[in-house]
Amino acid sequence: MSNTYKLKPWNYYFKAFLLFLILTNCLFVRAQANDTEAALYNIGFGAVFSTVGAIINKPKDEPLGKVIKKSLWQGALGGYITFESKRILREAQRQEQWEYFWAAKLVNAAGTSIKENAALNYDFYDRWHLNIGFNRIEFNTKGKFSLNYKLMPIAFVFNIDAIFRYNFELKESLRIGEFIYSSSELQTSNNLNNVFAAASAGYIVYDQMFLDDFKTSVHEVIHIYQSNDFQIFNTYLNKPLANWSSNNSVVNWLNNHLYVEYHYAILRPIYMFETETANSFYDNFLEREAGFYSHTLWNN
Repeated sequence: MSNTYKLKPWNYYFKAFLLFLILTNCLFVRAQANDTEAALYNIGFGAVFSTVGAIINKPKDEPLGKVIKKSLWQGALGGYITFESKRILREAQRQEQWEYFWAAKLVNAAGTSIKENAALNYDFYDRWHLNIGFNRIEFNTKGKFSLNYKLMPIAFVFNIDAIFRYNFELKESLRIGEFIYSSSELQTSNNLNNVFAAASAGYIVYDQMFLDDFKTSVHEVIHIYQSNDFQIFNTYLNKPLANWSSNNSVVNWLNNHLYVEYHYAILRPIYMFETETANSFYDNFLEREAGFYSHTLWNN
């Protein structure tokens, strides 16, 4: 009788990882009813998942304790800055000032950049990025400064689809800092009631009557920020992608010019799971967070 150990199929590990994410996020977010709890969620999310990434990406000869210590505080810092970006959005709704949206966007980009640097086992200031629609602009500050543009293919495809389905809103896109579309038949086309807007990969679509509504805008931009939060999981594939790129010139070119949003394979199933198991709209923790910052949570 053989005692050879057989690895379980990859989907077993994927499901286990997905369950871990669901349980972790539910633990952090279910009680998100005030700023303290919201801050703890963002700090905890950054610290935990940055550290996991740093362990995956660490060189073999680097001490594990050193990596964990560094990634914990950097991930926590990035998480706190992310929390502050969401609070700025809430202030935009309170003050009814569109200028706050760009301030929040830049702060959010800084927070997510720090978390990704931590997960890659970099220093927190090594690389910065800014996402606008399907565009990712990277600023590399380690050594000689360089600027790199990457296209996000999933968001690009979704925006191509949106162009043919909705009206592109240039004014709103410029003042919010995201690609904005509108539709006069949003509720009918989605077969849903009370749909004022919806965030998708790389854009937000509004019912035309709600283009100037601050609460709706904050709510949907928070969903964009949630996608930014989950981009940290893309760093877990850094090593295999780098190895693949080094052996194939075509893959190397694609890796240098594309930023593939693998994190949607995690974010979307979690959203669907939360929707299917929720007793009400805000039982979905992703919607609960968006409702918390947009001040729509207590109206339902």
